[in-house]
Amino acid sequence: MATDLKRFTISITPKMEADLDSAKQRRYYRDTQNNMIRDLIVRGLEEAAKGKRRERTY
Repeated sequence: MATDLKRFTISITPKMEADLDSAKQRRYYRDTQNNMIRDLIVRGLEEAAKGKRRERTY
């Protein structure tokens, strides 16, 4: 396992918890919760970067 990982704690709403549980059951059932969260963060950051690039082109 990688030793360069950092830990952090977040608070989530009950709705977010339900959405994460649903995603875990539907898409990430073979992954750990940590891997699921990391994947969702990466995907969100990629989408945010795409949005920034779109804003600059207008």
